[in-house]
Amino acid sequence: MTFNKRKLSQVCAGTLLAGSLVVSIAPAVAATAAGTLIKNLATVTYEDSAGNKYSAQSNEAVITVKQVYKAELSSDSTKTATAGQMTYIQHTLTNNGNGSDTYTLTAANDTGDDLTSNSVKVYRDVNGNGLVDAGEPEVSSVTLAAGASAELVIAVAVPSSATTGQKLGVILTATSANGTVTDATNATGGMDSAQGTNQDVITVSGDAVLNYTKSATLNAAANQITYTLTITNTGNRAATDVNIYDAIPVDNAGTPMTLVSTSVSGLLAANGDTLPPTAPATDTLDETALGIDVNNDGDKTDTAVAGISAMDASIAANQTVSVSMVVEYDPAVFNNNAIAGSAGDIVKNTAWLQANLDGNPSTTENPIASNPTQTVLPQKYAVDANDTDDNLNDTVNDGKDDDGDNDSQFVTQAPLGSSVQFLVDVTNAGSGTDTFELLIAKGDFPAGTTFTIWNEAGTVQLTDTNNKGGVDSGPLAAGATKTYMVKAQLPSTVSGDNSGNGFTATLTATSANDPSNTPASNTTELKLGEITSSGVDLSDSADGAVVGLNADDLKSPYTINNGDNAGTRPTFAATVGSKVEIPFYIDNDSGSADAFKLSAGGSDGSSLGALPTGWTVTFYATDASGNRTGSPITTTPSLPAGTVDRKFIAVVSIPTDPANAAADYGTVDTNGDGDGDQLISIKVLSSATGATDIMMDAIDVAPLRQVALTPPGSDQIQAGGSVDYTHTLDNTGNTEETFEVAATNPGTTPNWNNNLLVDTTGDGLPDKPTSQLTPTDTIYGKDNAGNIVPVAWTDTDTDGNPEVTLPPGVSMPISPVVFAPSDADPGEINTLTVTATNTDPAATAPDASVEDISTVILGQVRLIKTVAYDAACDGTADGSFAANLSAKVAPGECAIWQIVAENQGDANALKVVVRDNVPTYTTYQAGSLKYALGNTGLAARTDAGGDDSAEQVNGTVSFFVGPDATAAAGGTLLPGQTATVQFSTKVD
Repeated sequence: MTFNKRKLSQVCAGTLLAGSLVVSIAPAVAATAAGTLIKNLATVTYEDSAGNKYSAQSNEAVITVKQVYKAELSSDSTKTATAGQMTYIQHTLTNNGNGSDTYTLTAANDTGDDLTSNSVKVYRDVNGNGLVDAGEPEVSSVTLAAGASAELVIAVAVPSSATTGQKLGVILTATSANGTVTDATNATGGMDSAQGTNQDVITVSGDAVLNYTKSATLNAAANQITYTLTITNTGNRAATDVNIYDAIPVDNAGTPMTLVSTSVSGLLAANGDTLPPTAPATDTLDETALGIDVNNDGDKTDTAVAGISAMDASIAANQTVSVSMVVEYDPAVFNNNAIAGSAGDIVKNTAWLQANLDGNPSTTENPIASNPTQTVLPQKYAVDANDTDDNLNDTVNDGKDDDGDNDSQFVTQAPLGSSVQFLVDVTNAGSGTDTFELLIAKGDFPAGTTFTIWNEAGTVQLTDTNNKGGVDSGPLAAGATKTYMVKAQLPSTVSGDNSGNGFTATLTATSANDPSNTPASNTTELKLGEITSSGVDLSDSADGAVVGLNADDLKSPYTINNGDNAGTRPTFAATVGSKVEIPFYIDNDSGSADAFKLSAGGSDGSSLGALPTGWTVTFYATDASGNRTGSPITTTPSLPAGTVDRKFIAVVSIPTDPANAAADYGTVDTNGDGDGDQLISIKVLSSATGATDIMMDAIDVAPLRQVALTPPGSDQIQAGGSVDYTHTLDNTGNTEETFEVAATNPGTTPNWNNNLLVDTTGDGLPDKPTSQLTPTDTIYGKDNAGNIVPVAWTDTDTDGNPEVTLPPGVSMPISPVVFAPSDADPGEINTLTVTATNTDPAATAPDASVEDISTVILGQVRLIKTVAYDAACDGTADGSFAANLSAKVAPGECAIWQIVAENQGDANALKVVVRDNVPTYTTYQAGSLKYALGNTGLAARTDAGGDDSAEQVNGTVSFFVGPDATAAAGGTLLPGQTATVQFSTKVD
């Protein structure tokens, strides 16, 4: 970089530009993206002579946003250099359009100057430092997304034969095949008065010319950055009083890094030079005295900035000096962005220079910033796996620690066959987000023990989130600790304390992102003191069983009375919304008193699972007579060792929603009545020992057959016109039902007709007449959760009326369209009846029907909406109006929206008002309202309310139609009469 006599304001402006080079800058107001569809429709409201109110919507009119191509190139520049010097000049190209564009770049010698360079090249300045760095490409074109910027550097070789005062001009040109590029220097095109170019002028100087480069070298192992400012005088005289200032980087908290050392090359105190401070001491830099933003925080008001300063009394021509400082950061603490940890933080640093270049002691040039450096801090990898150090000496098997903070999680004892829980803490001790592979070595746990890793609550099992083949923690922020539960499922064949040694497994947490050959890892131990022989037995009857006998040994396939010691429980009968009491009995087979958690679930006959939707189970203790008593419980009281046949009662509540209380669950028919029953599992679990048992019961819910077809409809229709109705056929019972769906509408006047539409696309909207269904069509409905589901159908009698099968809770939309004959009399009423006739002839089989009442009216207002292109926004259409405009409209251009309202009936339409909203992505054009009644020409209307037949208020456009129209009540549109209205909007 070349040091020259530019004003400080110019220097700061250039510095600010360089600081923005590494980011994409969006325009202050982003234009609507190219290709965006802007849609709009209007609404008309009116009444008939009886005071009945009507409304109708127009069709949808659509415009497409056109791509706008525009860019700017910034900015012209002046430089000072010596003969033979390579000079770097920085520019920025910004795409200010609303879509991606490609730009061609050329740089060439200017004509009319004193010199010609034999090397002028353009480079992509990837890191935005204003220099050409290794690996940065020479470019001839660049593609930019909307709002994006590209940082460019021109490298210009000054001829070695140049003499003082000669000027070398170069011109950078950016062109787009699609649009224009402007010169951001000023409105007139900068020094060369041309758009799409930047002109740079290099003046050859005989004074001192300081070329300086700031570098930053990272020592990741030591957490240190070495900053070096190298200064070479390429001029023809000595530069004197060269002052150097450099601030120490700080983090978000304002804490600076630690100064480790400083060093110089070419500076000697004996020559009158001032050396930088000796670490760890720092200089205090006062921005108000220096007049510079030394720490680059956007102001010049800081009076105590930690940094270094130095002064070289004289740098001779062709002499090179340098000043370096080494700073150190704590990767666990330093952070200058919103993400925890220092990893990935970008540390920016800029030095400042001020010197006398012309040998005149009375003049000192303004200070200027060096090129900025950017250092990305690397990630440090470390992890700590440890015990939780809680619940010391607590023998409950809940995963908590029993023996203090000693890097081993200890559980005193657990029964054979139980699941032992260990809670472990994993801490990301590194400097950035990391994922840790979690691996368990079984150690001397019994053969057949399986280990799984869960969330802290033990409710969600961990998986492989990073596709590395094993269980892992998932991303863990720097410094964060997460607790996991390890479950060791013991075999049911081994007990004891392993000859007094207990059992030990080891969990290892290993960094998944550490690229080294030995990734960071840490271990913690999982210890179990003893495996005890204990158990519990759950049965459906008081069998007086001896301790250790499993009276109801539940086995797969799951059903009632199934096992080595099967019970004899009958199936329970229930109805929708009822309650069922299920008695059960618990034996405590352990050698000590124990309490057992009570829970319930369901089953499909092949696996155990949760209760079905809407079903609940509550548990009660019993009194001496065996009757339930007290409030619901979730855990039994403590049962003494050897307890036999302690009775409890489970109360099962059947849902009141028939869809959740099906008569046929399609699982296991436990009572042989031909339909599937709901299996209910009851489970007991010891919190202390993990001993558990499950038994199975079944509930047969009685059929509740019912159906609904709603709602009834009523509407108006014009003679020769049509009207749509919408209904829902809903199976509100708990049995599957099949219905033949049909519609009839005989009328007083002949030739009334209808179509009955069903949904064949799955969008919830009926679209196809049932008379046109083919075997390849699918009819869709919704289940009681609102999900779209297919509905089975046939038409066995080929009468065009399909038979549809609806499971419990499934509904389907039906839309009849009524057609009136052209000679229907005004006031005539037609009744359409839609029927759903059950194909089951049984007396209990439900049917349904609904009626739609259509009344013939005289007046009917229809709207037609179109739009036209108005490039100049002058209110005059540049082409024809269309519902879907083929011409694309660019941001800053306008669209004229037109609505034609026509009374297609034979009676007056009263209180007619047409309303429309300003479309999204557009802005209303003030004063664009126009109105015409019949064939009269369009006339302008004011935007204000209450003074004429139109208004625009808060983005809503209203037109009051008719010769007698008022803003309060609208007006009258005669039969066959039309009204045309227009308004304009500009695309944002």
